[in-house]
Amino acid sequence: MPAVAVMVSGAILTQAAIHAAETKASSVVAGAPLRMENPRFTGSMKDGRAFLIVATAAVRDKVDPNKVALESPKLTRGYGSDNPTQIVARLGNYDESGGALLLTGDVEIQNGDGYAFKTEKAVIDTRTGEVMGDSAVRGAASGNQVQADSYSVTDKGDRVIFKGRVRSRLNPGN
Repeated sequence: MPAVAVMVSGAILTQAAIHAAETKASSVVAGAPLRMENPRFTGSMKDGRAFLIVATAAVRDKVDPNKVALESPKLTRGYGSDNPTQIVARLGNYDESGGALLLTGDVEIQNGDGYAFKTEKAVIDTRTGEVMGDSAVRGAASGNQVQADSYSVTDKGDRVIFKGRVRSRLNPGN
């Protein structure tokens, strides 16, 4: 009888130790940020135009799950339309609840009508579709060129404002 009691006690202690080790291991995994491969975020702006954000990878913020860090993000504004605007970058930060997308590093903006801009930073409001940047920008279309220290795009892309050391070359007839 005493031998059986010792074996049962040993089994209970072993099982408790294994359970404690598993709990510790799962808590480490639970504390890790959520990483997603090839994520897709969709929505629509106030004017009804759809947008799509894709990336090669994304990591949710551990503190605020509405914030997502993106690798190689691409925003398509006017997704599904004939001439959507596309913006790509090396990195991005998307605030789902606030509707703000910050793109940094080799940002390229193409509006679907032949205009192409390059900059290092773009902030996009996914609710309104407005784009702003406080870094230098260069752009061209149909032989016309422009460069400036900052820019903003409003009114569905119909209004583009360049500020600070603006230089442009307009070719008549284009």
